[in-house]
Amino acid sequence: MATQIVQPEFGRRLRRLRIERGMSQRDLAVGVVNQSYISLLEKGSRVPTLDVVNHLSEVLGVPVDELAGVETGFAPPPAAPGVSGTELARELIVSSAVDQGDLSRAEQVLTGALQEARRDGQPAAMLSHGLALERIMDQRNDRSGRYELLNELVTVAERAGVPEALVRTRIALAAAARDVGRLTEAFTHIEQAQAEIAETAFVGGSEHVRLHAVHISILSDAGGGAEVTRIVDRMVAMAADVKSLTISGRAHWVASIAMARIGEVERSLEHLRSAREMLAHPTTSLRDWARFSIAAVSALMDADVELSEITSRMEAARAAMAAAETAATPSAAASLEVRYAVAVGEPERALEIAATVDETDLSGIEQVRFVLAVGRAQRRCGRTAEAAASLRRAAQLAEAAAAYRRASQIWREVTELG
Repeated sequence: MATQIVQPEFGRRLRRLRIERGMSQRDLAVGVVNQSYISLLEKGSRVPTLDVVNHLSEVLGVPVDELAGVETGFAPPPAAPGVSGTELARELIVSSAVDQGDLSRAEQVLTGALQEARRDGQPAAMLSHGLALERIMDQRNDRSGRYELLNELVTVAERAGVPEALVRTRIALAAAARDVGRLTEAFTHIEQAQAEIAETAFVGGSEHVRLHAVHISILSDAGGGAEVTRIVDRMVAMAADVKSLTISGRAHWVASIAMARIGEVERSLEHLRSAREMLAHPTTSLRDWARFSIAAVSALMDADVELSEITSRMEAARAAMAAAETAATPSAAASLEVRYAVAVGEPERALEIAATVDETDLSGIEQVRFVLAVGRAQRRCGRTAEAAASLRRAAQLAEAAAAYRRASQIWREVTELG
């Protein structure tokens, strides 16, 4: 689409339609792009991507073809017989499957579409289907599969030469690398995305907020620091400018976790309350609400806040997990219960639950938390030698994930055991 749109004609048409509707450039941006990018489009200095054209057509209330330039002689190349129908059918099947909670079916259809695009050498289709597929994989907690897919897609995006596609893929890959315990690699990808986002329509929009959120989560898993606070403040302010309760709610969610992990308990609770208020509305899916509840109680346990606060959040997390089965794997849910049992002084129960956990099903940092909780439970049960071994392993896992500050804290616990 980007190579088919003619500038500056597109910019003049965009400006005319905007003025006819009494809208400002800021009205057109509404969280997806920023006002300066709209200005560049209207001046003819930038050629929009398909996602941007779709967004603008929805805001202006005009067909994509009209906005793209059909009335001035623009005509997209004719599609091969049956292609548009096939694509529409796929989209409907995937949408229906997701709505019904049948993520396996959605993944199956998207995998087939990706394989076709890969076979036919169609990079744009590979990115479109691949990025849709990675979101499904994320929902299914397929961390390794998602990581492998995104490693392929980032190479495709680099060759495609569409900055937005590359930045979007890098941000997702940074999150995937974090989830498989590759924090050093995650830092590399997020730093590249930060350098590249200035040349895209994402500046100041929801994807830019997401970039900050992923960066904060990586820093938090690595041990945090003063830099976390600065980025949190920047992210929350940017999210507020987007003027979306969902985006601001997610920003406060990330902020609450980050603040808890660096010991800023009061600020963590403030962000937690804001996130809860903003996300407690019908547009938040059960799965997202469950993931928020799980992350909230996990962060509060990291920060060693009042037990009553942890207990109330744990009850909310249990209810949310029961309502949204795909929010956490059985092992992740059990790991949370292990940590909670240790927090409330039930080490024997913690060890009983721990026996049911498959560690390979946990993300890198979650595995560190789990093994650390097991070690603490063993210590409280008087099993000193086992506790020392578990704590040493937790520290080694943290080091392997490049979470050196966390590793240092755990090594101090090992030393205390003698």
